[in-house]
Amino acid sequence: MNVAQIRAKIGHPIIDSDGHLIEYLPVVRDILREQAGEDAVKGFDFVTSAGRFMRTLTPEQMRASAFVRSPWWGLPARNSLDRATALLPALLAERLDEIGIDHAVLYPTYGLVPANLDDADLRRASARAFNTFYAQEFRDHRARLTPVGIIPMHAPEEALAELEHATGLGLDAFMFGGPILRPTPGVDHRAARWLDTLGVDSLSDYNPVWSRCAALSISPTFCTPSMG
Repeated sequence: MNVAQIRAKIGHPIIDSDGHLIEYLPVVRDILREQAGEDAVKGFDFVTSAGRFMRTLTPEQMRASAFVRSPWWGLPARNSLDRATALLPALLAERLDEIGIDHAVLYPTYGLVPANLDDADLRRASARAFNTFYAQEFRDHRARLTPVGIIPMHAPEEALAELEHATGLGLDAFMFGGPILRPTPGVDHRAARWLDTLGVDSLSDYNPVWSRCAALSISPTFCTPSMG
């Protein structure tokens, strides 16, 4: 039985609520350069090439710096058509019927990184660049594809600022950062951090963020990597 035959037996829309797109980084870099300058691009290049950098370190160096090996399974390369489908919104929209999906909600891939960056300036600039990219690249395909933007949550103020910016671009689905890895007071090592879960005992008051989400009819979603 093929996809069309299976789909014909189902009397309701099929929604992929946890798909993933693959961002075309040269365009994201151009947006970042325009919005935040060349220094931000240099930091962005280091972050997005961290996997190659980590392969140059010895196990002892990795342990001392608190680096963890980055995932590789999110960037398939064997089937060029499928890789291109995740990369090109128009091609994905064209192939949805073939795949058997009526609508796809698409979470970030490279865009998972900005919400967890320690560097506040790079975190905010990268999130804004990715959100601009999602709004631009998916503008003509929103009937069947919903891109998920990024809201960094290290401070309520930065979350509110990016929420206003991104909704102004037309995005209406978001992945919020959290929990947040905070430095342990009195310990000068990146590995010594504690988890701020943004709830009752959080370091900051995030109620203004939740209230703004309610006012904008935004349902916060969260996707936190467990590596490290």
